[in-house]
Amino acid sequence: MDIATILQFRQKIRIIEREFEKQIKGCALCGGVSLAQCHALLELGQNEELSIAELADRLHLDRSTLSRTVDSLVQAGLVHREINPQDRRYMRIRLTQKGKEIVDEINTGSNRFYMKVFEVIPPEKHSVVIEGIGLFAEALEKVQLTSPEPEETPCCSSISNKGNKNE
Repeated sequence: MDIATILQFRQKIRIIEREFEKQIKGCALCGGVSLAQCHALLELGQNEELSIAELADRLHLDRSTLSRTVDSLVQAGLVHREINPQDRRYMRIRLTQKGKEIVDEINTGSNRFYMKVFEVIPPEKHSVVIEGIGLFAEALEKVQLTSPEPEETPCCSSISNKGNKNE
């Protein structure tokens, strides 16, 4: 693919990122939670229960950062944390009833938003949009699975190498 097409694509992605962020922040605020808490709650809403490690992997966060988020969710009564009696290092977390209600509220708001977006798109293009987003999401996941640490990725290494006089 040529660089002009990539640049055009990146411009569109930045618009999408900003609009998604604005939408999810709005829904999180309506639910009375932070953006980080919102992501954790939504992921738990799709799964019966997860370990801290599983949730950290899904959210691409380190465990200590996620542990602080989970602590705040436990204090708010939105998640329940259960320690495995055989291995106290292993914890499972799941939504409380109050947490499920917040997830439902966030999902309802998000569904309304995306319905409005799809109302602007011609109905015959809906499947094209969904298929394209699906392909792109799968490609992102594949690239993320095979990518090195962020500081070793091409965009970061080229930026950090500019300041390195030895190279």
